[in-house]
Amino acid sequence: LISQPLPDVLNTMFLTLINETTVLLLIISIEIVFFVNIYSATKMIDEAQSYLIGKIRKPKLIAVMIPSFLGLLPIAGGALLSAPFVDKIGNDLGLSKGEKVFINVWYRHSLLFAYPMNDALILAVALASIKLSDLILVLLPSMLIMFAFGYPLLIKRKGRTNAKFVEQRSSGVSLIPFMLAVITATVLSTVLNMGFYGIVLGTMVGIISALLIGRPKGTSIVRSFMDKRMLTIALVLYSAMLLRGFIANTSVPVLINTLSLMLPRLIIEVLLPFFLGYMVASISGAIALSFVTFAAGMTLTVYEVALIYGSAFIGYTVSPFHLCLVFTAEYLKTNITSAYKYMLPAAAVTILSLIALTFI
Repeated sequence: LISQPLPDVLNTMFLTLINETTVLLLIISIEIVFFVNIYSATKMIDEAQSYLIGKIRKPKLIAVMIPSFLGLLPIAGGALLSAPFVDKIGNDLGLSKGEKVFINVWYRHSLLFAYPMNDALILAVALASIKLSDLILVLLPSMLIMFAFGYPLLIKRKGRTNAKFVEQRSSGVSLIPFMLAVITATVLSTVLNMGFYGIVLGTMVGIISALLIGRPKGTSIVRSFMDKRMLTIALVLYSAMLLRGFIANTSVPVLINTLSLMLPRLIIEVLLPFFLGYMVASISGAIALSFVTFAAGMTLTVYEVALIYGSAFIGYTVSPFHLCLVFTAEYLKTNITSAYKYMLPAAAVTILSLIALTFI
């Protein structure tokens, strides 16, 4: 960047800003944050959670479904919303504190791994220049492995029959905006191959339905739209796209190609993203740094993109700086390391499954 003339720098910044992909990413990020804020402000998230508990009424499934459901909604402190349920059910099932931390954090991120409205996944697709539907299809087997890995902890526990769930007067209407957004975005972006345009439209459908059903006050709408996270996420996305443009005009691609000749590509594609996710504890930051580096110097297959994305995602998930992990351990009054006995093997198996796919 320093070696580039100022006119070239300014030109790259402008071209990045008006780039179609950049514009769509910014719109999507703003939409998702606004949708989640409206969903929370209208208390529909609480009603949806109560509805699920009332319908499922099976402790083991609730311990899995509540963190998974809340994980699809990137709410600040979301891990604390599901922690009380996991704690209560975990006590009934005889789970240790470390097992409860693992269940809450792991399942909060398992479905998110291949969720089409996950901003980190969308960013990876944009930086790697591949189809969202192709990447999701490759990630699905590993996502299922992630989801299945923690369940033996619950199955082996018989559990006592004294678990009581208070009958909640909550209808499934509160789930409609969320389901409409997910289904519409998935169908349009993957089945109809509309890409980012499908996600923009799908999220908009969710927003409109949330406004119609939740009927938030004007002040709530304004507060939801003025959330500082919109600006933060937008800056991260723009910075990632900008960095890709700058790196393409430097010697980094040559260095990456040289490094790939010295070390097996698989090692680089696993260790670097995992390290970035682990240390940065920001999935968007790790994804941005990983793909602007790899995409500049290598021609990546969709399986390699899945491996890089997955390694960064898992590194972020198990990071001791990861707020979901920190909040859950703090709530349960235990150490983060108490969950690593269960989390690290699960992380290793997930990454191994991604490595195996690269040989297909």
